[in-house]
Amino acid sequence: MIILSGASGGVGKEIIKHLLKMDDVIGIYNSSHPAAPTGNGLVYEKVDIGKPAGIKSFVKKWGHRLSKITLIHGAAVKIDGLSANYTEADWDKVMRVNLKGNFLLTQALLPHMLRERWGRIIHFSSLGGMQGGPGTIAYSASKTGLIGMSRVLAKEYARFNITSNVLAIGYFEVGLFNALNNDEKKKILNKIPSKKLGGISNIANAVEFLMKSDYVNGAIINIDGGAD
Repeated sequence: MIILSGASGGVGKEIIKHLLKMDDVIGIYNSSHPAAPTGNGLVYEKVDIGKPAGIKSFVKKWGHRLSKITLIHGAAVKIDGLSANYTEADWDKVMRVNLKGNFLLTQALLPHMLRERWGRIIHFSSLGGMQGGPGTIAYSASKTGLIGMSRVLAKEYARFNITSNVLAIGYFEVGLFNALNNDEKKKILNKIPSKKLGGISNIANAVEFLMKSDYVNGAIINIDGGAD
């Protein structure tokens, strides 16, 4: 079973069709229901991953069906602002979804992975977040924090055949790139040697590789077209 958070986001809703070729999928969303129809191995669940009660209800509902779990953390929010003026409320919102939600969902599903002695945890970080551009104080902190979290999980649970890895995602045909103005888009494309955006299949291929690989653990895999 693949569990994908952020199923209604730009990357999330596009990658599901690829994931369904690998396993059944539960797509977790919060704000808006994905447009794609359910059925044929796909269901959607509305869960606020920043709240323990919501995650507890989700696991209680689906626990009997959860087997060979691949947990993909795609949920994220990005609220920009310069550090001197950044509000505590915005900071808390970004951390609650990007970091705390990741931890709570992982923690809730670990017992199922431990019982089966199998699990794959895949965190979506980002090139922009790891580089730390101006105005991205909370987003960058959260996306960099995922790396530390993943490495700890990798060391704690490798003996149970549970791996944890990070996909550092660059600029793709969907998602945040489309919200930029033309000048910002040109600057980004000039940083990519091929001068093109990535296709979602590249992320799906990396997910499949990690699902099949029990000796890739605690790694950061860049999927960014060699951008600098």
